[in-house]
Amino acid sequence: MQSVITTKFETTEFAGLTTKIINPQESPFTVLDMTIKPGFGAPAHISEEEDKLFVLLEGQVKYLVGDQTEVAGPGSRILVPRGVVHGFTNGGPADARHILVSTPRRHEEFFRDLHRIPEPREQHMDMLPTIAARNGQRIVGPLP
Repeated sequence: MQSVITTKFETTEFAGLTTKIINPQESPFTVLDMTIKPGFGAPAHISEEEDKLFVLLEGQVKYLVGDQTEVAGPGSRILVPRGVVHGFTNGGPADARHILVSTPRRHEEFFRDLHRIPEPREQHMDMLPTIAARNGQRIVGPLP
């Protein structure tokens, strides 16, 4: 892992999510700072190879983990072991924000691939299953 102090971040955008990649250099984990627009989120999916920790910083977000769905507020921590169905939706009136830490490192590549879908992205959503599979993600349902 390389030592660095910086205020510059790579940012991706896709489907109401603006994601800052906090640690673009080599490390054993991914850290993402995600802003979620109202009504948007991540559909129910399974991360085949990653364990995840979400820390909600701002807003009210509905999280699905396994068969449990709960609306969480700032300060909430959501743990998701690999292989467990999970997803989230910002059901509030304003942007929400959470930090996502996942290990082993690779999840930032998923967001880079989503960001590369040609505009208008709505016309290319057929690319999503292939991108998800390439990045160890399997979409299994709608937004929670």
